Amino acid sequence: MDFVLNNKWLFLILAETVFWISTLSFLVVRYWFNLKILSTVFFLLFVLNDLWIATMGYFDFMRTGEFSSYQFIILIVIVYALTYGRGDFQKLDGFIQRKVAKWRGLTLPETKQKKRLYGFEHAKQERKNMYRHIILFFAVQLLFFFTFGFSNAVWNIQMDTLFHDWYDQVETDLFYKNIIANNITRLWALILTIDIVVSFSYTLFLKKDKSTTHAI
Repeated sequence: MDFVLNNKWLFLILAETVFWISTLSFLVVRYWFNLKILSTVFFLLFVLNDLWIATMGYFDFMRTGEFSSYQFIILIVIVYALTYGRGDFQKLDGFIQRKVAKWRGLTLPETKQKKRLYGFEHAKQERKNMYRHIILFFAVQLLFFFTFGFSNAVWNIQMDTLFHDWYDQVETDLFYKNIIANNITRLWALILTIDIVVSFSYTLFLKKDKSTTHAI
């Protein structure tokens, strides 16, 4: 493992390369050769690849004792895989399926058009996405807490100066004993706040179907 960690950036790049090769191989095997059982082998391969990436990040942290940019990039990869990765994979799946059908001269598969939501349905979906974002945010905070622990500054928080202590300084000791974790948290907190405001705005101001409005 020491050899891997000494060349951790190289192995991270190789892992991402394996991910894309296994993904494309999975789709080609699935639709070109119509071997759906064999294609599950490639699916398992890029699941194991994500686990390997997470393992490298964990052992690198155990060796250095610091949460560095390396772990941050791995965290982004894992969070993406758990959130937007599934939707993007479905889009890529449909694209490859249509391309393979065209190359082989087969009938193009019918594409399922995603229903556009308006009004209360759209507002409900936006709130669901917001709830997922909130759960993910606090799950990562829980990870930060068990990894680094709270800093001493947490026990001396003053609500009237909290915003200044957290955002008006280049480096802050709120809330954990790790600068990178603190910077991630305060940036993410701003993004989450904006997401909450935007999501609830659709509840107060329902999205309208413009085509129906013009037709009237």
